[in-house]
Amino acid sequence: MSRIPISDYMPSDFFSRQALELSFRLLRNNHPLLAHAIKQTIDNTTAVSYEELQSAYTGEMLLNTDVLTSLKAHTIGKIVSALTDIGEAALRQNDLPPNHMALMRTLIEDWVQLTEWVLQHSASDHNDKTAYH
Repeated sequence: MSRIPISDYMPSDFFSRQALELSFRLLRNNHPLLAHAIKQTIDNTTAVSYEELQSAYTGEMLLNTDVLTSLKAHTIGKIVSALTDIGEAALRQNDLPPNHMALMRTLIEDWVQLTEWVLQHSASDHNDKTAYH
């Protein structure tokens, strides 16, 4: 099965505010602390101006560095895990329409891409004593 790489639709140094908002909604009932962290990120992070994006992407985007500063790598990992659990449960129950499952998959892929960005950028920071080398 062929898939379009994530980088084809989302700039690599930016994260979608819409992805944060959807994640907040999905996590708020069963993972309120993660949802609260996401809500704080939404409320306290400024969207990048369209001119700065220099891209065809028209949604509100946040800098990955700002998202990482707000959420921290550990929390991002927990969000990926919680969303994956929700997606797996939905697959087992087979109770969501295909378009909702596709949206869930895309959302998880967005978070995974952010995780990969974090790993790439923390590994290159040799002054960061917490980075893995």
